[in-house]
Amino acid sequence: MKVTKICVSLLAATILLTGCGGSEKKTDEVKVHSVMTVNPLNRQESAVRNFSGVVKENSTVSLSFRTAGQISAILVKEGTVVRRGQLVATLDTKDYQLQVDAAQTQYDQLKNEVERLRRLNEAKSLPGNDFEKAQSGLEQLRIKLQNAKNQLSYTRLTAPVDGTIQKLNFEPSEMVSAGLPIMDLVDTRKMEVEVNIPAEIYRHLNHSADAYCMVDNVRYELHQTGVLAKADANQLFTVKYALDGKLSAGVNVNVFIEMNGDDTVKGLSIPAHAIFEDGGKTYVWVVEQGDVVKRHAITTSKVDSEGMAVVESGITASDRVVKAGVKALHDGDKVKIVTQESTNVGDLL
Repeated sequence: MKVTKICVSLLAATILLTGCGGSEKKTDEVKVHSVMTVNPLNRQESAVRNFSGVVKENSTVSLSFRTAGQISAILVKEGTVVRRGQLVATLDTKDYQLQVDAAQTQYDQLKNEVERLRRLNEAKSLPGNDFEKAQSGLEQLRIKLQNAKNQLSYTRLTAPVDGTIQKLNFEPSEMVSAGLPIMDLVDTRKMEVEVNIPAEIYRHLNHSADAYCMVDNVRYELHQTGVLAKADANQLFTVKYALDGKLSAGVNVNVFIEMNGDDTVKGLSIPAHAIFEDGGKTYVWVVEQGDVVKRHAITTSKVDSEGMAVVESGITASDRVVKAGVKALHDGDKVKIVTQESTNVGDLL
């Protein structure tokens, strides 16, 4: 009886263990990678490049008196719009007027004397060359008188061009010397737009093509007036354009510039970081039907300054090229396409 019970217990344990073992079936889970994709851009669509520019005045003129003196009046304020020839400031004229009066008196006196000597000379009653000496003295006084009048006129400061007063450097009653800047005038007759472009773009710039800028959805035509051939400390070249229209100095604008044919060669553009190398060849991952990736061998010609690689063959404009998550992929991997930047693209974390 005891032996029978032991056998039944062993049989039950065997069945139980067999049942548990049968339920432990392992299933292989397929890992899905998260990636971001991009469609290759036709290079012919990149013939016009967009840059940030700034509107600048044609020039800034420093206005100064041509003679020294005490400022008697400043007739404008900062921000005043002035016209060419408009009076903007004056100096005290008392001393300069005295010089004119004195020179005028001397000139008038000698002029009368010269006229008397002329009559005597015509009558052959004047000895030697006294008449010629008097004429020479009169000419010297005429020049002295004219100089005094010029100095008097220099006490009036007028705007040389149309523009806006940018800055006042002095106040009335202050003493100033000749040539000392009294105020700054922004020349608003013609405005220009300055754009800083990288060396790669500078080499392909179409110097004969017109450009344009956009401000508040309004288009303004631009005409290239010059390029600074020397790059600045940031390796950027400054291009200047004449602006058709009125915009205030300092306004930021979007500038659209036409590029030369070298930059619009036939081909496709993709981000350079979408490319990887294997065995000395260049590849990209393309998402095919069923969201499965496959490597495509490509031929590239260059990488531009914006980090875009020019692909000459191996992909089409309709391909979905993986641009983020490249390193974690293998041929035939299943992928999930995401549309926003992820901190764990490619499931590397």
